[in-house]
Order: sequence, then structure tokens, then C-alpha cells
Amino acid sequence: PVLANYTTYDNRDFSTVKGFTVNYDLRRTNNFQMNLAYTLQFADGTGSDENSQRGLSIRGNLRNLFPLNFDERHNISATMDYRFEEGKKYTGPRALKAVLENAGINLQIFTASGRPYTRKLIPARFDGEGTVGQINGSNRPWRYTVDMRIDKTIHLTKPTSTRPMDLNIYLRVQNLLDTRNVIGVYSAT
Repeated sequence: PVLANYTTYDNRDFSTVKGFTVNYDLRRTNNFQMNLAYTLQFADGTGSDENSQRGLSIRGNLRNLFPLNFDERHNISATMDYRFEEGKKYTGPRALKAVLENAGINLQIFTASGRPYTRKLIPARFDGEGTVGQINGSNRPWRYTVDMRIDKTIHLTKPTSTRPMDLNIYLRVQNLLDTRNVIGVYSAT
């Protein structure tokens, strides 16, 4: 009698993530505040998930480093905030009173390079066959998103009150530009 094949899992994969982040903070100047960050990262390893090295035991346990599925080389984020203060510090337009007092607009911008995938030569059902190049040698397109928030704070009690109460009314728009980011690709395209 012949025994059936079976699969076992073992913890032999490893990965290394190296990188750095540069951050710039502009404190509130007049009415404007900004935070800008750039991250450069290299995520390499022998397997992105439990099935990355599946089937390699037939040819021996080869361990080559390649970019992992979550490798994002470049990541840029920015937060910009424009806000009007209250009282004597108010610098906005006036229509009988300070209309935009305690109001502001905030933009969050995020962009990142495309994550890697393994390109295939021949289309097959649900995937592809025949690797083109190396494992995770191709990249999806860059993606970006812009979010916006407009808000205004209204004092419900007097500012000198021992228990001040405020009401913050806001409008939040995610994906302001209705960007259609590529989050997955068919590996044979």
C-alpha cells in the first residue's frame, strides 16, 4: 500500500524590514499647520504568508530573499490644517460677527508605492502559471487618497463657566477625489 501525500507546516521562514522615516512639523503659523512624513522601507524575506514556500520541499528547502507582499518602498503622508481662532485672535471674515470663529478645514493626503506581486505568463483559472521574472518581481501602481474634514466648535456655555460645554459640528469626506486605487491585480495581466 502507498501512503497518501500530506502537508505539514513548519516555522522556517524569516523576514527583515528595514527603513527610516523623515518627518517635518510646521507649528501653527498664522492659521496654518502642517505635518509631512516620508518613509523608505525594504521588507524582504523568504515568505509573506504560510503558503509562500509551498511545494519547495520536493526540490529541497531553498531560502532566497525576495520582496514580501506587504513591501511598500515609498510612503508619503501629509496633514494640513487651516483654522480660525476666537476672540481677539480671530483673523477671518466678518459679517456682523466673526462667522468662521472656531472653524477650520483639514486635509489628509496619503500616497504609497505599489505593493509587489508575482507576474504569471499563462492565464489559468483563479491565477496563472509560469512565473515571469522573480517572485514578487512586479509592482502594482502607486495609490493615493485625499480625505477632508470641515468643522466648527460652538460654545454651549459661557467661556468663564466652571463646567464649559462645547458642540463640535463637522463634515468628513473620505476619498475626496473619488480615487479608484488598484488594490489587487490578476497575475497574468
